[in-house]
Amino acid sequence: MDDLLFGVSVEMLQEVTGEDLRVIKQWKKGTRRLSEPARKLVKMFVYGDASDLLGKGWNGFYFRDGLLYVPEWRNGFGANDIRALFFRCQLVFCLESEVKLLKDELERRNREMDALEVKADFYRRQMQLESRMGLMLERCFN
Repeated sequence: MDDLLFGVSVEMLQEVTGEDLRVIKQWKKGTRRLSEPARKLVKMFVYGDASDLLGKGWNGFYFRDGLLYVPEWRNGFGANDIRALFFRCQLVFCLESEVKLLKDELERRNREMDALEVKADFYRRQMQLESRMGLMLERCFN
């Protein structure tokens, strides 16, 4: 018998692989070899090993009790958690674009303020010059 099938019920194997009961019993007895696709399915569904079915990039990932466990994270993710992560990614993308728009608007307003400060400085100097000229004229005609 294949070590992979040790301790796995015939019913579980039938549910996972969809194979006929007769074929599964032959696998268990060792008279028939487990096909490669069936081997990958059993590793995925019974033992949770995701890398064999999904590729080397999934090394360390495993499924257990309906949760996906990630190597860098202690707790598993359920289907709703993964959906929530997808929603969060969309939300982060939206907020990043909004932040970019707000930064652009802030930069535009800062440039506008700089231009207004230049104008205010010009008019302040003009006022000073005109007031001096007015005082000079007043002295001249008095």
